[in-house]
Amino acid sequence: MVDYYSILLRAVTAPNAGDAEWRRAIYARSRQMLATQIRARRPSTTMAEIAAEQADLEAAIERIESELAWTERGAAAEDTDFADRSDDIANPEEIEPECGPLAAPSRLSRPAWIVIAIVAAALGAGGYIAWSGTAHKSSAAQKSAPPALKSEAQNPAPPPARPINVAKNGELAPGIDGGSTEADLPYVLRRQPTFYRTLQPAGTIIVDKQQHYLYLIQPNNVALRYGIALGEQCTDVAGLRHIASMTEWPPWQPPPDLLKRNPAMMPGVPGNPLGARLLALDDGSSRIHGTNAPKTIGNAVAFGCIRLINDDIVDLYSRVKLSTPVVVN
Repeated sequence: MVDYYSILLRAVTAPNAGDAEWRRAIYARSRQMLATQIRARRPSTTMAEIAAEQADLEAAIERIESELAWTERGAAAEDTDFADRSDDIANPEEIEPECGPLAAPSRLSRPAWIVIAIVAAALGAGGYIAWSGTAHKSSAAQKSAPPALKSEAQNPAPPPARPINVAKNGELAPGIDGGSTEADLPYVLRRQPTFYRTLQPAGTIIVDKQQHYLYLIQPNNVALRYGIALGEQCTDVAGLRHIASMTEWPPWQPPPDLLKRNPAMMPGVPGNPLGARLLALDDGSSRIHGTNAPKTIGNAVAFGCIRLINDDIVDLYSRVKLSTPVVVN
């Protein structure tokens, strides 16, 4: 199995490496060429092999971007290997394969060398030679390592939890519209299909408060994953709930702490802290809603409940209905 994490990390941290846009171009070129090869080989390649190719490369990209994001926030990047993490396997039947590290069969080796060629071009000749020696050492170390237990392969350990920061600077005053999305939102917090095993039926919403994710369960061990911010109002919420009502552009009533500064109810318009949509739960106080401050996603915040960026809450709103079960962990 190719160590895509090491390959791509050396490219994006080389002395001649560029900014985030430059990194995205490297990732896009890798995905595009791999997708071309997968389509060419599709009659002789199983869905499981396609999914394995997707999972390894996407996990490597996600790990790199996550670590860089943590570094920018001042947190130390953790050197934990989750190249085999199954958390980001896209469903090959629902989306077109865009990427793919190697599965074990040798016939899948050609796409890997395409990615390596792209990275080599980014590093330059000298950088590729330096990387090549490191890669051979890494490969030898992998061959000598004992095989993982079957139970560990089927149930990989979850990645380390991201540090939770109180998003003081990300908050915006009521009436100020921060937009329906956030261009700088880390990759791991963007809406995306992901591999997810659960006994809950398709259509169920699962909220992971610790990891700041909301999952909408799909068939075949797939879920749509959304990044969320968690407000103090819902810190202690846990267990099974159901959607009791659904509102487009809900009005916002200031909480007691803000009544002196914002005494009047704010209508449902851009800039409203509840955002574009609201899903009220049947406990009478919990709710899933949008936000006027998209930079708060991924953090603990003072007000509100379960926040999504407006683009995501609109997407989620279109996929659910009244009485949809919501499991809060």
